[in-house]
Amino acid sequence: MKVGVIGSKSSCEVVKKSIKEIDSSVEVASYEEEQVNRSDRLIEECEQECDAVLFTGCAIESFVGRNYHFTRPHVSVEKSVISIAGAFLQMQKSNIELDAFSIDIVEKQVIEDLLDAFDILARNIYSCPFQAGVEEEQYVEWHMKLLDEGKVNVALTSLRWVYKTLQEKGYHAIYLPPTRAKVRVALEKLKNECALQEAEYAQAAVEIFQLTDYKSREENYYSSMLAKADIEKEIIKYTEGIQGAIFASGRREYIVFSNSGAVQEEFNQRKLLNLQKKVQEEKKISLNVGIGTGGTMNDAEMNARRALDFSLKNAKQEIFWIDAGQTQHGPLGKEIQLEYQLISSDPKLQEISEKTGLSTTSILKIIAIADVRKSYIFDAHQLAECLGITVRSARRIMNKIMEAGYGKVYAKKTAAAGGRPKALVEILFKI
Repeated sequence: MKVGVIGSKSSCEVVKKSIKEIDSSVEVASYEEEQVNRSDRLIEECEQECDAVLFTGCAIESFVGRNYHFTRPHVSVEKSVISIAGAFLQMQKSNIELDAFSIDIVEKQVIEDLLDAFDILARNIYSCPFQAGVEEEQYVEWHMKLLDEGKVNVALTSLRWVYKTLQEKGYHAIYLPPTRAKVRVALEKLKNECALQEAEYAQAAVEIFQLTDYKSREENYYSSMLAKADIEKEIIKYTEGIQGAIFASGRREYIVFSNSGAVQEEFNQRKLLNLQKKVQEEKKISLNVGIGTGGTMNDAEMNARRALDFSLKNAKQEIFWIDAGQTQHGPLGKEIQLEYQLISSDPKLQEISEKTGLSTTSILKIIAIADVRKSYIFDAHQLAECLGITVRSARRIMNKIMEAGYGKVYAKKTAAAGGRPKALVEILFKI
């Protein structure tokens, strides 16, 4: 196992030394950057060369994660009571009172526990917990303001660049380095995540491609055959890229066998979406895809077939994926992508199903859509579109939901052209 450590030079050295002492079999590579807001330039190289990523602090992990989609397991080393206790010892040696300091990043509870252990009265103690999006310069200004106003005697910081900047400006600052105890915790977590990812990656995966409107082009036999041959070439190229195996199934269908990790990689999903788009634009043929993953090839193929059915049901060129846990994802690549369980043993869900006559899958889909919309208020047309049914059927379902006590009329909306007002119903599926 090779772990890439991202952080300041001194922090990387501490973490690297700790890992070697904890588990000498782990190979460690350092990717050093003193400033948090420049650390994102290291992540791509780190993930290419290492099996997992260990950030020396939560601020670096958060900053990188805002603009980068991780493909490797990653964790950060948390700050511990030991780091602050070490700072207190330094303060005592320098005859600095322990009840007047500023401290950043560290959680308030950690500080309170330590103050209690040292029996220190929190007179002038100012803490600034980690907040995503706060720049290091802002932490520097916050510490400086408190020091200039005489409210604190020293600044305790978890950020190496903040520490160096404060020192260069002549302020008294103490750096809180990573500790071996917390490195051990982070390393164990990283090992567990690697094992989990490896298990998930090894799961079987099946993708079923179907040319959904190919039949309508068969009046021109030869041009259709040429178009089909070109599409087959593109599917074969995609299959080669994920190191899979492809088999033709009938005249309009292709089945690709590979592993779960390959089909879930963002890069490969983009290739699949581009393939689908290219076929549509160049050949004027719709390509629907169902993806399934599972513990066995048989399970994966069954899930892929069900995912393809969802894709075909909407009469659109879409890609759906059903994973081993029976969670459906999709349509992939769309602005609104839903994730919901197809099977649930939740007694509350079963109760709603029995009272409304809706399947548990439909209930879970409504909940997923409502969560994405951030609203549980629907009219019949919106509900019909969500469930892929007629407006008439949607009205019947809404009436059943209200009769069962799981819905109420929220408002009535009158169309600009007049006519019967539309009822807006709030669905009360709280699970």
